Amino acid sequence: MGLRLGFIGTGGVAQGHMQRLAAMPEVEMAAYVDVLAERAEKAAADFGGKAYTDFRAMFEAEKLDGVVICTPPFAHGDIELAACELGLPMLIEKPVAISVAMAKPILSAVKASGVATVVAYKYRWDDHVIRARQMLEGKAVGLVFGNFWGGTPGTPWWSVQEQSGGQFVEQTTHIVDMARYLCGEVTEVQAFEVRGLVKREGRDIADALTANLKFASGAVGTISNTSILTGWGQSSLRVMAEQFTLQVAGSNLSWVGADGAGEYQCQADGYTGEDRAFVKAIQGDRSEVWADYEEGVRSLAVTEAANISAARDGEPIEVSSLL
Repeated sequence: MGLRLGFIGTGGVAQGHMQRLAAMPEVEMAAYVDVLAERAEKAAADFGGKAYTDFRAMFEAEKLDGVVICTPPFAHGDIELAACELGLPMLIEKPVAISVAMAKPILSAVKASGVATVVAYKYRWDDHVIRARQMLEGKAVGLVFGNFWGGTPGTPWWSVQEQSGGQFVEQTTHIVDMARYLCGEVTEVQAFEVRGLVKREGRDIADALTANLKFASGAVGTISNTSILTGWGQSSLRVMAEQFTLQVAGSNLSWVGADGAGEYQCQADGYTGEDRAFVKAIQGDRSEVWADYEEGVRSLAVTEAANISAARDGEPIEVSSLL
């Protein structure tokens, strides 16, 4: 018998986790929870196991070794606390919560229970990003520039501020987390936003936001996002040090320095890496957990600070004030 996994949320992002984990011989696909019964039932039909519409019922009925949580940001909280009570390792999709206030009791429960956690910041497992981190070792970074430019996802909750946290919290968090991974902690955020460009019933998120960042290292940076484009746009992160710059754009890493220039295409997919790290963590080996729950909370704090600053017309926000 393999490691019995349960899934909470079986929508788009969960499908990738299910496909990758089902292909691992040490995994047994055991159970699926979704508020839409037909979606949970389809997952059970596709991968084997049982369907539920309430995570509590799944936890009560199933003996699980781990749980994969792929809910919208606003739906976190009770799920993770219940998993901690049961001692269940968790793979959690980003962002880990809608706010740091929501995440704090979960983090406390994670620490008290000692359960293994993996947060799905896939860039940390992409080998071209790992290579970028190695290339920056020993270099004093001066400037960081990131962006996440695209359209509006069709999921209704995504355009509601109280449910998604807006694009900076829900999507741009990937770029923020990569900036932290490559360049260290962000200490202060100042942000400005634009609202009302997209006229759509129920939409109340910012249409564009730009955030100025201060890093503990002394570096400064800017990360911007917009969801007003048609279809997919572009996301990237560029880091500049003395006589050296590198850029991660999608699956490509490029660099220019005093010793020359080069490019590298990602060979080891981060999505597979995060799922494999979760399986190994369940087995007792946490050596490949590059992003755990606490890391997820720290990235959430930066994105929430941007939202707070923008709402206050650019008032600088100390990230530590949220943690």
